[in-house]
Amino acid sequence: MGCGSSAPQPEAPPQTVNGGPSKDVNNNESRNIDNELERARQEEEGKIKMLLLGAGESGKSTIFKQMRLLYGTERSEEDLRMYGVVARSNVVVAVRKLCSHLRNLGLEEELDRESRENEDLEEGDHSSMTCRQAYDELMAYLVDNTATASAQDPTATSEGERKDWVGQSARAGLAANNDAKQFLRHHESIRILWQSNTIKQVWAKRSAVNIIDSHKEYLNDIPRLASRDYKPTTQDVLIARVRTTQVAMEKY
Repeated sequence: MGCGSSAPQPEAPPQTVNGGPSKDVNNNESRNIDNELERARQEEEGKIKMLLLGAGESGKSTIFKQMRLLYGTERSEEDLRMYGVVARSNVVVAVRKLCSHLRNLGLEEELDRESRENEDLEEGDHSSMTCRQAYDELMAYLVDNTATASAQDPTATSEGERKDWVGQSARAGLAANNDAKQFLRHHESIRILWQSNTIKQVWAKRSAVNIIDSHKEYLNDIPRLASRDYKPTTQDVLIARVRTTQVAMEKY
């Protein structure tokens, strides 16, 4: 026998079945796919999903906002400006309904009597206008739209509005922005009328005109909402009424 050098033998290629991958390769790929599916299934099971359904103004959006307060991110300044516009707009909407309902209930004479009594009092809030004058102003500008066209021009901007922190918000919509401007122009009339006993009688019958109960908090705090430095609080955001027009989804 002779001696000679030998070369290493090449690794044998994986066995194939009918020209395809081997059974071991197929099994490994199948296990990897199964493991990935199991991981995805466990991850999906760990998620808590909540679908809110209900009639209009039943509190779906409020719960949604509460969930964000508990588990989501803080509101940006853009968000707060939008809710500032909405809060002021909500006040104007409520006052429109209250004034119209006062007239429908035939309480205007009662408002006249209260105005005369307040003028005769030596003590109390002697404002620049009576509750009847405040009512007439609000009816002319907010309800009947009988004020002059120039006075109702929604594009008119006062010095106070230009310095206002809330300003305007495109996200709130054109109607809400116009109502917020009207609020700034007539907030003193709203405050005076809200303090009257007559309007309290109308408020007691608010269910007939679908006024949101929680907006009483806004009406009780008109000077704060009218302040140039007004920035909505967490409570202001929660009770703000924004009409939901599409499906909203948020992940935490």
